[in-house]
Amino acid sequence: MLAVRILQEQGIEVDALNVRTLFECCEARAAKAAADLGVRLTVLSVADDYLDVIRRPTYGYGKAVNPCVDCRLYLCRMAKTHMEEVGACVVASGEVLGQRPMSQQRWQVEAIERESGLEGRLLRPLSAKLLPPTIPEREGLIDRAKLYAFNGRGRRELVDLANRLGLREIPQPSTGCPLTQVTFAPRVRDLIEFDPGATRWDLELLSVARHFRFDEHTKAVVGRNQEENAVLGQFFRRSDARSAALLHPESFLGPDVLVVGRVTDEAIGLAAGLILRYARRFDPDDARVQVTHSGSSRVVQARESEAARAAPLL
Repeated sequence: MLAVRILQEQGIEVDALNVRTLFECCEARAAKAAADLGVRLTVLSVADDYLDVIRRPTYGYGKAVNPCVDCRLYLCRMAKTHMEEVGACVVASGEVLGQRPMSQQRWQVEAIERESGLEGRLLRPLSAKLLPPTIPEREGLIDRAKLYAFNGRGRRELVDLANRLGLREIPQPSTGCPLTQVTFAPRVRDLIEFDPGATRWDLELLSVARHFRFDEHTKAVVGRNQEENAVLGQFFRRSDARSAALLHPESFLGPDVLVVGRVTDEAIGLAAGLILRYARRFDPDDARVQVTHSGSSRVVQARESEAARAAPLL
């Protein structure tokens, strides 16, 4: 938002770009910000080749499974394509030099500019005076004197600038990408280890519900509430869905479970036991569970088991 307003102060027309990744979408927040700033917003989604960024990052991971430099490179390449399509002269971002340790150190911002194909065309208005001038600055299209030299993780001066530039609502700091969260990382590592051929469907599923690994071929995803049960059903019915079975408690209230991978009777029995593990009330002699798999449905009797109680949560 600050980067946009800084350029608007110079009379520069700005198009906003929001990219939806596999794990989160800021479209609603971006739409509100774009409306407040009076700019057109384009929302794009990453392609399937983004999976390779997560599986095999050239610059490695951070403390979790966050390939921040590789991800930033990918997004900047998308922005470069969009810049050329709309006939813009520069890509601008709200990055601050030194603010994020995994993508905004000097060597990282220089590498991202160079390898994205945006050399001389990637402007960081908030830290521009600490970086070499871009081509539009050298050509006089952008006044470098009206750009800034922010550095580091402090937020107070940025908030002061937002107030001076008339931004009405200043958002709270972002919690960050899920890939940076150590609690989310085990799910991603598990998928990379046991299913290196994972698809977009698999990776998007990681953001939903509880995940349990049964064996190298099979895992279960257990809904935590009615909303997540509905989302699991949507994943099950998607046209790009992997081989999976959907379990739904028929004679009692409890979570739905999606069994992903090799669907065997043993896996169905263990998944049904997981339903009982998280159900509040049920009759152990009449705990019927509907199982839908490969276009057909059947009903099984769920039974409590030590294996279901001991299944590790990812």
